[in-house]
Amino acid sequence: MFKRFTHAAFKFRHVMPRRRSPSSAALTEFKNHYSLKGFQRPRWSDEDYLSAEKILSSGPIWFPAKRAGIVRCDALIVNANPESEDSIAVYFPSTDDEDDRRSYMALFDGHNGPAMSDFLCDHLVEYVASAISKLPQQYELSGYLEMHNSDESNSSAIPADDVISDTIKHAFKEVDDAMIDVSDVLSSTSKTNAIRTLRHAHSGSCALMSIYDTDTQILRVALTGDSRAVLGRKVLSKDGKTNGYQVHVLSQDQNAHNPKEIVRLETEHPGEEVVKNGRVMGWGMARAFGDAAYKWSVDIQEKLYEKYLGDRVRSNMKTPPYLTAEPEITSIRIQKGDFLIMASDGLWDCLTSEEAVGLVGLWLANNSHSVYTDSPVKDFARKRLKDEKIYTRDELPLKAPLKKENDESDKTPYYPWWHVAKRFVNRDSSAAAHLTRNALGGADTDLTEALISLAHPRARKYRDDVGVLVAFF
Repeated sequence: MFKRFTHAAFKFRHVMPRRRSPSSAALTEFKNHYSLKGFQRPRWSDEDYLSAEKILSSGPIWFPAKRAGIVRCDALIVNANPESEDSIAVYFPSTDDEDDRRSYMALFDGHNGPAMSDFLCDHLVEYVASAISKLPQQYELSGYLEMHNSDESNSSAIPADDVISDTIKHAFKEVDDAMIDVSDVLSSTSKTNAIRTLRHAHSGSCALMSIYDTDTQILRVALTGDSRAVLGRKVLSKDGKTNGYQVHVLSQDQNAHNPKEIVRLETEHPGEEVVKNGRVMGWGMARAFGDAAYKWSVDIQEKLYEKYLGDRVRSNMKTPPYLTAEPEITSIRIQKGDFLIMASDGLWDCLTSEEAVGLVGLWLANNSHSVYTDSPVKDFARKRLKDEKIYTRDELPLKAPLKKENDESDKTPYYPWWHVAKRFVNRDSSAAAHLTRNALGGADTDLTEALISLAHPRARKYRDDVGVLVAFF
């Protein structure tokens, strides 16, 4: 039976900066200006906005029990929508239950509202963990034995086709099937029942889940959608010192730019223009939970439209389902000193995988004392080295140097959209905040403040919700 871990799921949100009502002093000044000069716009004040510093410093940091095999975990969500559509769930093994040996870290990037991402945050990890816990032990070890004997186990992520991975896939699909099921709706004439029953189905969400088994040291990464998981692994010199970091991309974005997804969609829907202008039926991702309008049959959609306040059937809707919640799963054997970065596409639209790993490596140079420590609270409170330096991409500690800034390998869209070059800083006590700051302007503090000051709907033109989790092994 599944037992809830020491740390329950958390959802972290920020209220977007909005103007508050002017203070009495401001009103007095405004009235004076009005009486003397006619109507004048009152000037904004720093007190009217949540500062970038306050938002970036508000993410949680955990130091799990030793049996988790994870020494520290940092997280942060900065929203661009009025209500964040990103959410994060984290579960670590409890200290008093020897059967608990897996850690679960999941990030959900919602769209068309937060209903589905919120639901998955509350339920998906627990359902997957329950399904895995029911497997016989010999199946649980099969993946470990396969990887232990693999020449690739120390070099990169490999496909995970064992029983545990099949169980994860089945659990993902089972949850999605249940959430978009319409049988309870069609068996009733109530429109209210239909609206309330299908409130999650009309929303959508990507899901990125990492499962770490302390006994086998296997990390499994399951992805549905276009979030991404990346592993950083330190490279040691002959004298045992860290000589940069290797980059291991553990997931492939499932979108219209992924050749495998294009082939899959064209094979399933021959003769249809499913992929157009870099979108899948108008959406950015090729797989997702929810988004039932792209999964229900045309017949069901017509019934919902005619009787239950459903949407009109889209003209290009011929042979649904077009989207699936089935995840792609990879596995890698963890080494001491590895770190995992999980983030929504809001981060990857600003930073490459290589930049993210290099930035965490840079952060560790100043903060390793508060990560690999037996006294986390004490060492976390230690005064940090004040680092005022501005870093360029080629100064990041990577085993393979980054290519020049104008190289086409960097296809992140936002920095060119902001008309600034990438310049990085190393000022934060949280690795998640460090990545988020450098994704949203880096050394250009005025740009960072401006981007975070943007409110919906204008904010979505310049940035997306950014959800980040960094785990250190």
